[in-house]
Amino acid sequence: MNRRAAALAALGLAAYLLFLAVLTPARFIAARVGAATQGTVRLTDVSGRWWQGEARANGNLVTWTFKPSRIFAGRIAFDVRAAAPNLALEAEAARAIGGWQARDLQARGDASALSALLPVLATLRPTGALTVTAPRLDWDGERLRGAAQAEWRGAVLALSEVRPLGSFKMSLEAIDGPSRITLATIDGPLRINGQGTLTPPRTFAFTGEARADAAQAAALEPLLAVMGPRRPDGAYSLDWRSR
Repeated sequence: MNRRAAALAALGLAAYLLFLAVLTPARFIAARVGAATQGTVRLTDVSGRWWQGEARANGNLVTWTFKPSRIFAGRIAFDVRAAAPNLALEAEAARAIGGWQARDLQARGDASALSALLPVLATLRPTGALTVTAPRLDWDGERLRGAAQAEWRGAVLALSEVRPLGSFKMSLEAIDGPSRITLATIDGPLRINGQGTLTPPRTFAFTGEARADAAQAAALEPLLAVMGPRRPDGAYSLDWRSR
């Protein structure tokens, strides 16, 4: 094959690949997400192209836009936005050689959204302002690395007549091994503090203590009794583990 023929063949192949890239439907992304999450996240009502599209993730709207500049850093990245009832999320999601990545994740809304995302919380009917931020999270299929922080302000639960219970802050730090979790009280009559570990996707362990301000001790006693056994010093021991 002479140089002219080789050049034409290369040009034809490049044009064909570009044609496929432009016309590849967003369903390609949906299939990849379903496989990567082992069916935990299901994308339906998919429309658009792989580089810009939208879908429903477990019933909630998700949109994505390809970020070509990230290719030079060895990452296939997308700006992702998701909206659920009372909750909005945005982040840069990427696939790299080492696994999946999330950058500049921000979620804001009301804690009531957790009841829809985590049905186990439905009976608690949580409400209150909820924010989640994560500058960097990396997942290689086995280990999580990075940091995240969540704040729940003006917390309310159906199990207690005390409203609000207070404001709380949870931090996650993942370096090597299980992720470390720290829970602290910002303010309010219910005081919860403790530490734990999280090994994705489902292994969770947390120990700590809960106390009530003296003025609300009687009103908070039913909720505290559900959280854990009472100690001689008046605090309630917390020992929560996934099963």
